[in-house]
Amino acid sequence: MTLPDVYLIGAPKAGTTSLSRWMSSHPALYFSQPKEPAYWATDYPRVREIRGFDTRAKYEGLYAGAQAQEATHRADGSTIYLYSREAVPAIVAELGASARFIVALRDPAELVVSFHRTQQLLMNEDEPDFETAWRRSLVGGVPGTDLLDPKLVDYSLVGSLGAAVARLLDVVDRRHVHFVRFEDLRDRPEQVWRDLTAFLGLSEEPVPDFAVHNASTRTFRSPALHRLRHRPPALLAAPIRRLRHLSLRSRRLSKLKKRLWWREQPKPKVSAALKAELTAHFADDVRLLGRLIDADLSAWAGPAQVDRRS
Repeated sequence: MTLPDVYLIGAPKAGTTSLSRWMSSHPALYFSQPKEPAYWATDYPRVREIRGFDTRAKYEGLYAGAQAQEATHRADGSTIYLYSREAVPAIVAELGASARFIVALRDPAELVVSFHRTQQLLMNEDEPDFETAWRRSLVGGVPGTDLLDPKLVDYSLVGSLGAAVARLLDVVDRRHVHFVRFEDLRDRPEQVWRDLTAFLGLSEEPVPDFAVHNASTRTFRSPALHRLRHRPPALLAAPIRRLRHLSLRSRRLSKLKKRLWWREQPKPKVSAALKAELTAHFADDVRLLGRLIDADLSAWAGPAQVDRRS
């Protein structure tokens, strides 16, 4: 059976690209290219379709090569699985106790702002101002674009990591889940690597370079070309998908794409007032998350609310 047994399932914008690059540098671990095939997320059908791995044969093909077959572990890094209601139960039904799950976590008040930028790049979001998009999502509104799934722009859902982890732990034994906090990934990468390799039963060697990947500091140069890449017409969809996958495997094409396709832009920021609003919105969910993973997340939840009714 050619299936991965390691799943880096989120959260998005919490360091998963860096983690996947570090993991893929280990000779005993094979990481899929592309990182996020989204095969198991059957409740996100258009995402699966556009990624190009919506059949079992296509998905298993990602792991059919000699390098994948010789590896101790094979990995899938689809962050959408953390929110999917169907992905993790399907993985567990297929693999049972052999499946291992890695979850990166980040302050949701920061995560959703960065995630909004990513949805703009993926053409699921047409509102450049996060605050406007946030308020629209709170009343169930969606952007006027070719949206792959409305759940992708439900920023309250995306930031509710406690609820997502609760669903995960309803299905998966806690011993089979490893959590990584964004601050630890940023400030203590060596310790994160030691803990991660221990969880997977791998040697710490070779140690990766701990470079940061996929920071929210870029945007596309050409809207027309970017749309062709992400929303191609039906006749061009298959060849463009193949070219996109080829660029992931070719270092030369990847460097060329990076130079010609992208331009730098500042990281997204919000006002102090909106940051406080986001912190308050997610506070109860963050406290739930802290209880689930037995961690002090008070820096994310903000000050505890005092009941003054008595």
